Amino acid sequence: MKFLKPIFVLIVSMLALLLTGCAGLPSGMEAPTVTIADFGAGGGGFFEQQFNLKLRVQNPNNSELKIDGLSFALEVNDGQFATGVGNQAVTVTRFGSAFLPVEAYSSLGSMIRQVGGFLQGDKRSLRYRIRGNLSLAGGTRIPFEHGGEIDPGALAPK
Repeated sequence: MKFLKPIFVLIVSMLALLLTGCAGLPSGMEAPTVTIADFGAGGGGFFEQQFNLKLRVQNPNNSELKIDGLSFALEVNDGQFATGVGNQAVTVTRFGSAFLPVEAYSSLGSMIRQVGGFLQGDKRSLRYRIRGNLSLAGGTRIPFEHGGEIDPGALAPK
């Protein structure tokens, strides 16, 4: 019987950790949608490049979201491209949307891999995925993920 007590404690501890990890959104709330609204080059040097992104956060809930920061990673064609964080506070109204300007940074290695892969691979599409966590006032973190595809031919000047 002595061996059952440590196993019971272990099981209860694991359940508590699982429940805590799933407590991102209050009951009945839907996760917001985070998409890339704009992407531009920033500063940078040889080993690191900066990009300026504008993210749109859409709130599908009947109550506002008070966002006080976020962290994210941006993938292009299934490879890591850039990472970023933002600490600008914004309130997304109920059933509304708001923009979050953020900076992302890419290393020289990431740039070389992406350009090399693009030059050697299928040039008909550019796939991207952004994933990360929104931080709400009060400490709640909400994971997000969104992806899409861009036709590079549509970006060429006419």
